[in-house]
Amino acid sequence: MPHAIDPDLSLIFPRIALDLFAISYLVFGLFYRINRRNDLAVVYLACNIGLFSVLTVLSFSPLSTAVGFALFGVLSIIRLRSFEYTHTQIAYFFMSLSIALICAIDLSSLTLPGLLLAMLLLVMTLVEMKGFRQRSSNVTITIDRVIIDGTALKAHLSEILQANIISCNIMEVNTLQETMLLQVVYRVSS
Repeated sequence: MPHAIDPDLSLIFPRIALDLFAISYLVFGLFYRINRRNDLAVVYLACNIGLFSVLTVLSFSPLSTAVGFALFGVLSIIRLRSFEYTHTQIAYFFMSLSIALICAIDLSSLTLPGLLLAMLLLVMTLVEMKGFRQRSSNVTITIDRVIIDGTALKAHLSEILQANIISCNIMEVNTLQETMLLQVVYRVSS
């Protein structure tokens, strides 16, 4: 039976520092500063640290890395299916996992991981700049009428929200009570 490899901590500590720096910048320097969502900040941090830890242990273990990925994947899917996430929230989640993967794999050099992390963080920094895009908001709303015409529906929603309607997705129509449940993406005029 194969034995676990004795870990060289001089290779692991710089990786831990790199991971903690990158995930801290992503979560606190970008995401939390803009979105103020404690719940998602915790999810991004926990998933990053969890994946980094599992991959680091597996790299010194006779267990297959595929086993670790399978276990982590099952746990992640269960949580991700619990809520509807916006595209931006999914992007941050993916970046959180990517940072952990980049930092935990290939314990021989920090050059390539450092370059890749710099690229990821630079892209996310550019995306989050005010000049790059205007912020949009997302709301689930119930209106007290059924409007079939898409243009009229957007005009009605624009009047209610006092905003420019980017898109609206009809989630439910109740013709008996004359209501509609909608997922609306909008941008407040500046």
